[in-house]
Amino acid sequence: MKPVFAKVLEGWDNEVYATRYIDRPYFTTEFHFHKECQLSYILEGEGTRIIGDSVEKFTSDELILLGSNIPHVWHNEEKNLNKRAKQKKHARSVALFFDPDKLIKLLSCFYNTKKLEQVLQTARRGISFHGSAKEQLKTLLFKMADAERSEKLILLLQLLQILCVTKKYQLLAGAGYINTYHARDNERIDKVFKYLFNNFSTEIKLDDVAALANMNKQAFCRFFKARTQKTVVEFINEIRIAQAIKLITAKDAAIKAIAYECGYNSISNFNKFFKLITGKTPSAFKQQV
Repeated sequence: MKPVFAKVLEGWDNEVYATRYIDRPYFTTEFHFHKECQLSYILEGEGTRIIGDSVEKFTSDELILLGSNIPHVWHNEEKNLNKRAKQKKHARSVALFFDPDKLIKLLSCFYNTKKLEQVLQTARRGISFHGSAKEQLKTLLFKMADAERSEKLILLLQLLQILCVTKKYQLLAGAGYINTYHARDNERIDKVFKYLFNNFSTEIKLDDVAALANMNKQAFCRFFKARTQKTVVEFINEIRIAQAIKLITAKDAAIKAIAYECGYNSISNFNKFFKLITGKTPSAFKQQV
């Protein structure tokens, strides 16, 4: 799924920041990136999240800061929802967007912004917050979304201060991740990602995936590796293991049953890839949970 370049504050030429609520049956955005930094809190929803080269399951109550131009998507398909879920709002979030260049220029008139610039540079890998920092940041984010214009700036400064001092976070994309996507790849890679998201629990044939991109197998493998910085097999296994982690955490099922549910016909392969990606065997992970 090729990320689309998006203009978040388009038409708001004089605006430095903006807040938005999203309240839908499901998240519908394409894999995309934009100049603006984004702080998003998921109120409700679950599915697969891609940030740079990070592929993980997401659930409600996650708070993530994205720096400039890092490709991302929160994906949950409408067809995976039951009738009752479709009737209710299933995907809800609140987000803060800000132009980093305009913000730094504005704040540099009042204080040294070096620390903030370092934080925003780090955020180009995606940052997931936890603990007390997450609670403080999401409280300020909600207040900003509901505040009058004059109060928003004060809340923004408080929020930025927490970003500059907290150590309670986890980086998501790899240290060497670089956005190498091109606009011409959009439709082609979008089809591929959605196919993998929706079929990871079944046998996936490389020829079928390559056909979606109108390429032969060899050309597609080179194309996919150049864009995602990982092989198709690595990408599929990350989706499957992310689902396995969710299932192990959520229900008391046998490891073998979870392996088959996530698309593995061999328990030994499941154990191998689970340990490769998480650093633990499935049994050790389950015991820890």
